[in-house]
Amino acid sequence: MGRKELLFLMVGASAVNYMGRTAMAVAGPGIAKQYQFSEVELGQIFSAFWLGYGLMMWPSGWLADRFGAGRVLGICGLLSAALLAANGAVFVLAGFLILRLLFGVASAVVYPACGNLTALQFPPGRMAGVQGLVIGGSNLGAALAPFLVLWVSRWAGWRGSFVAVAGLTLLFFAVWTLRVRMALPVMEKKPEFLRLRRPLVLLALQGFCIGYFYSFGDTWSFYYFREVRHFPEEQSALFATLLQVAGGVMMPLGGWLSDLIAPKYGRMRPAFLALLASAVLLAASTWMSSPLAVLAFITAGYSLVVACEGAWSWAVLTSASESPGAGFGFANGVGSGAQFLAPLSLPWIAGKWGWDAAVLSAAAAVLCGAVLWRWSGAERD
Repeated sequence: MGRKELLFLMVGASAVNYMGRTAMAVAGPGIAKQYQFSEVELGQIFSAFWLGYGLMMWPSGWLADRFGAGRVLGICGLLSAALLAANGAVFVLAGFLILRLLFGVASAVVYPACGNLTALQFPPGRMAGVQGLVIGGSNLGAALAPFLVLWVSRWAGWRGSFVAVAGLTLLFFAVWTLRVRMALPVMEKKPEFLRLRRPLVLLALQGFCIGYFYSFGDTWSFYYFREVRHFPEEQSALFATLLQVAGGVMMPLGGWLSDLIAPKYGRMRPAFLALLASAVLLAASTWMSSPLAVLAFITAGYSLVVACEGAWSWAVLTSASESPGAGFGFANGVGSGAQFLAPLSLPWIAGKWGWDAAVLSAAAAVLCGAVLWRWSGAERD
């Protein structure tokens, strides 16, 4: 299997998995109204995914290192399709919580497995660009999901939309299993036990801060535009989609730029400045009333954060070269802890002090992430 085909399939795995994640974010407001779930209960459904996802990140990375990333991801991808389809048969809060928890467990291997494949199949000088493309696939899936879910829901209801996303997931991972699972070998030597060096730990904590922000951008953006800013439903879906499209462009572009300028400027300082600017833009969005101004400031802030993903992935993979899947799983697992907490804390903050305060808390998280990124010193390791 050539590198180009492998890269294409990794981007596809990222996109398809994020369609499954985002389906609940889009269908969630309708489900909450049908079953009279509160904002806090809807946040619990969102958080259940991140609980399973975060807890399984590190173990799934080890499994990818030990048994082969292509094999493990193919099996978990097929399982995730079944779990998505099962949402169509749920009627109570506990059912949604259990299914989202298990979907998080099945989804946890995606990025550790792709990190393993990137580290083993691509040269170090291209890893930021490759990871930017792979993680950027998440924005492609998240951009398509609002329109797919809303379109299918019009004639088959929200339950039908989950079945449609499950069908696409099943089809993709069937292809993945045939093309990748048996084509790539496992690591030539048994992976070493992951050593938690200072740069890796600080990068994981930085991922926690950025994960808190991502929970707002990826999970709550449609709800924020529709229910808080009171933009029309179609406009809210368009805004949520444009946010993801911008991220889908900036992730690979940021990774490519990181590889390009690293020999002269390094990777740490440009990303640090981008994160600082993002925090300022996100905070400024709370003072805007025009829909276009709100979209512009949030999108610009979001774009600058995601542009740093390739450089962050490079830093993690080079800090855990002895076990790339487990290292990537550890760092992402810590980051996912924030994405478990944020769906609970954001509506709680909003209930106490309003949604402006919730958005400002996301901006503060980005600022903390910038400081931790600067302190990590991964480039000097």
